[in-house]
Amino acid sequence: MNWLYTGTSVYMKSTLDSYFLKELDDEQKDMFEFNKGWRFSGIQRIFYNNLVKELGGFGTEPGKFIWPTSVTMALDGDLVVKDSGNKKIQLFSPDGCYKNGFSYGSEPRKGLGDVACTQNGLLLVTDGSKAIKVFSKDGEMIHQLKSPKMDWNHFYRMAVLKSNDIAVTDWTDGGKVHIIGVDWRMNAILKMNTIDGFHRPEHIAVNKQSEEILVTEGQLFGKYQGCCLKIMDSERILKKTIGPDYGSKFTFVNPSGVCVDSNENLFVADEGQNRIVMFNPDASLIALVVTQDLEGPCGLSVTKDGLLAVADCYHHNVKFYRYR
Repeated sequence: MNWLYTGTSVYMKSTLDSYFLKELDDEQKDMFEFNKGWRFSGIQRIFYNNLVKELGGFGTEPGKFIWPTSVTMALDGDLVVKDSGNKKIQLFSPDGCYKNGFSYGSEPRKGLGDVACTQNGLLLVTDGSKAIKVFSKDGEMIHQLKSPKMDWNHFYRMAVLKSNDIAVTDWTDGGKVHIIGVDWRMNAILKMNTIDGFHRPEHIAVNKQSEEILVTEGQLFGKYQGCCLKIMDSERILKKTIGPDYGSKFTFVNPSGVCVDSNENLFVADEGQNRIVMFNPDASLIALVVTQDLEGPCGLSVTKDGLLAVADCYHHNVKFYRYR
């Protein structure tokens, strides 16, 4: 057998035993058989459920979390975690050591918020209020970005574009994505463009190479389907929708966190099924890279050393997985 095990984690060589594949059902084959097409997006092997380390645990003291809902990477490689339960931002070094933390204030609507890092290293925090708070890494609040046009009842998640503009999701009137242009020298909003046509947009990410915007739509009821990932091109035109069904027999239940790695592979957390799905750049290939030991996976990010960071909300921690 060409299986290699590390604790509970497993990956398979591309020469997976053909007889063993006959023993698997179609769903297991989809999960584990390595397709050589992955090599075009920088992946020579795929690791499954390969937990490398985890941070946190339940608590209010430094380094602990109550509801970690968002993760992002600082420019120097530090991990930044937003904890909606403690109402704090906490920073950890690349090797997982706690560095510092600070309060971002009240949160009028729990869970309606995010943390992101600008191209010049500032931390942006939203908390459900009609403003974007701008902090230094040391926790000093520099400014609040506000505008009379930011009359949003459900300001949810955000991402920073290559241009340093900010993209945010908003549930108002069914759902929108707003692109906010900022003069960072004056800390002032210059313009806002709104993209309609979404239904309960949740998490958002940017492919910095192609300038595509990725938006997950959560579980919906009634006439709207939701349960998908929508991808907009650099002109902000809908390019592709993935879901609710994907692959031969998989279906999103409640997609949440989304991120992109340096080879433009896409990752989506399914909060309804407690799994993480990886797609290659054109979404023709699929791998369920995490399928166990998660409870409410939310924010996703890829570290500088190529690990997938997952905010595991109801386990009160952040988990790091090797996926390739």
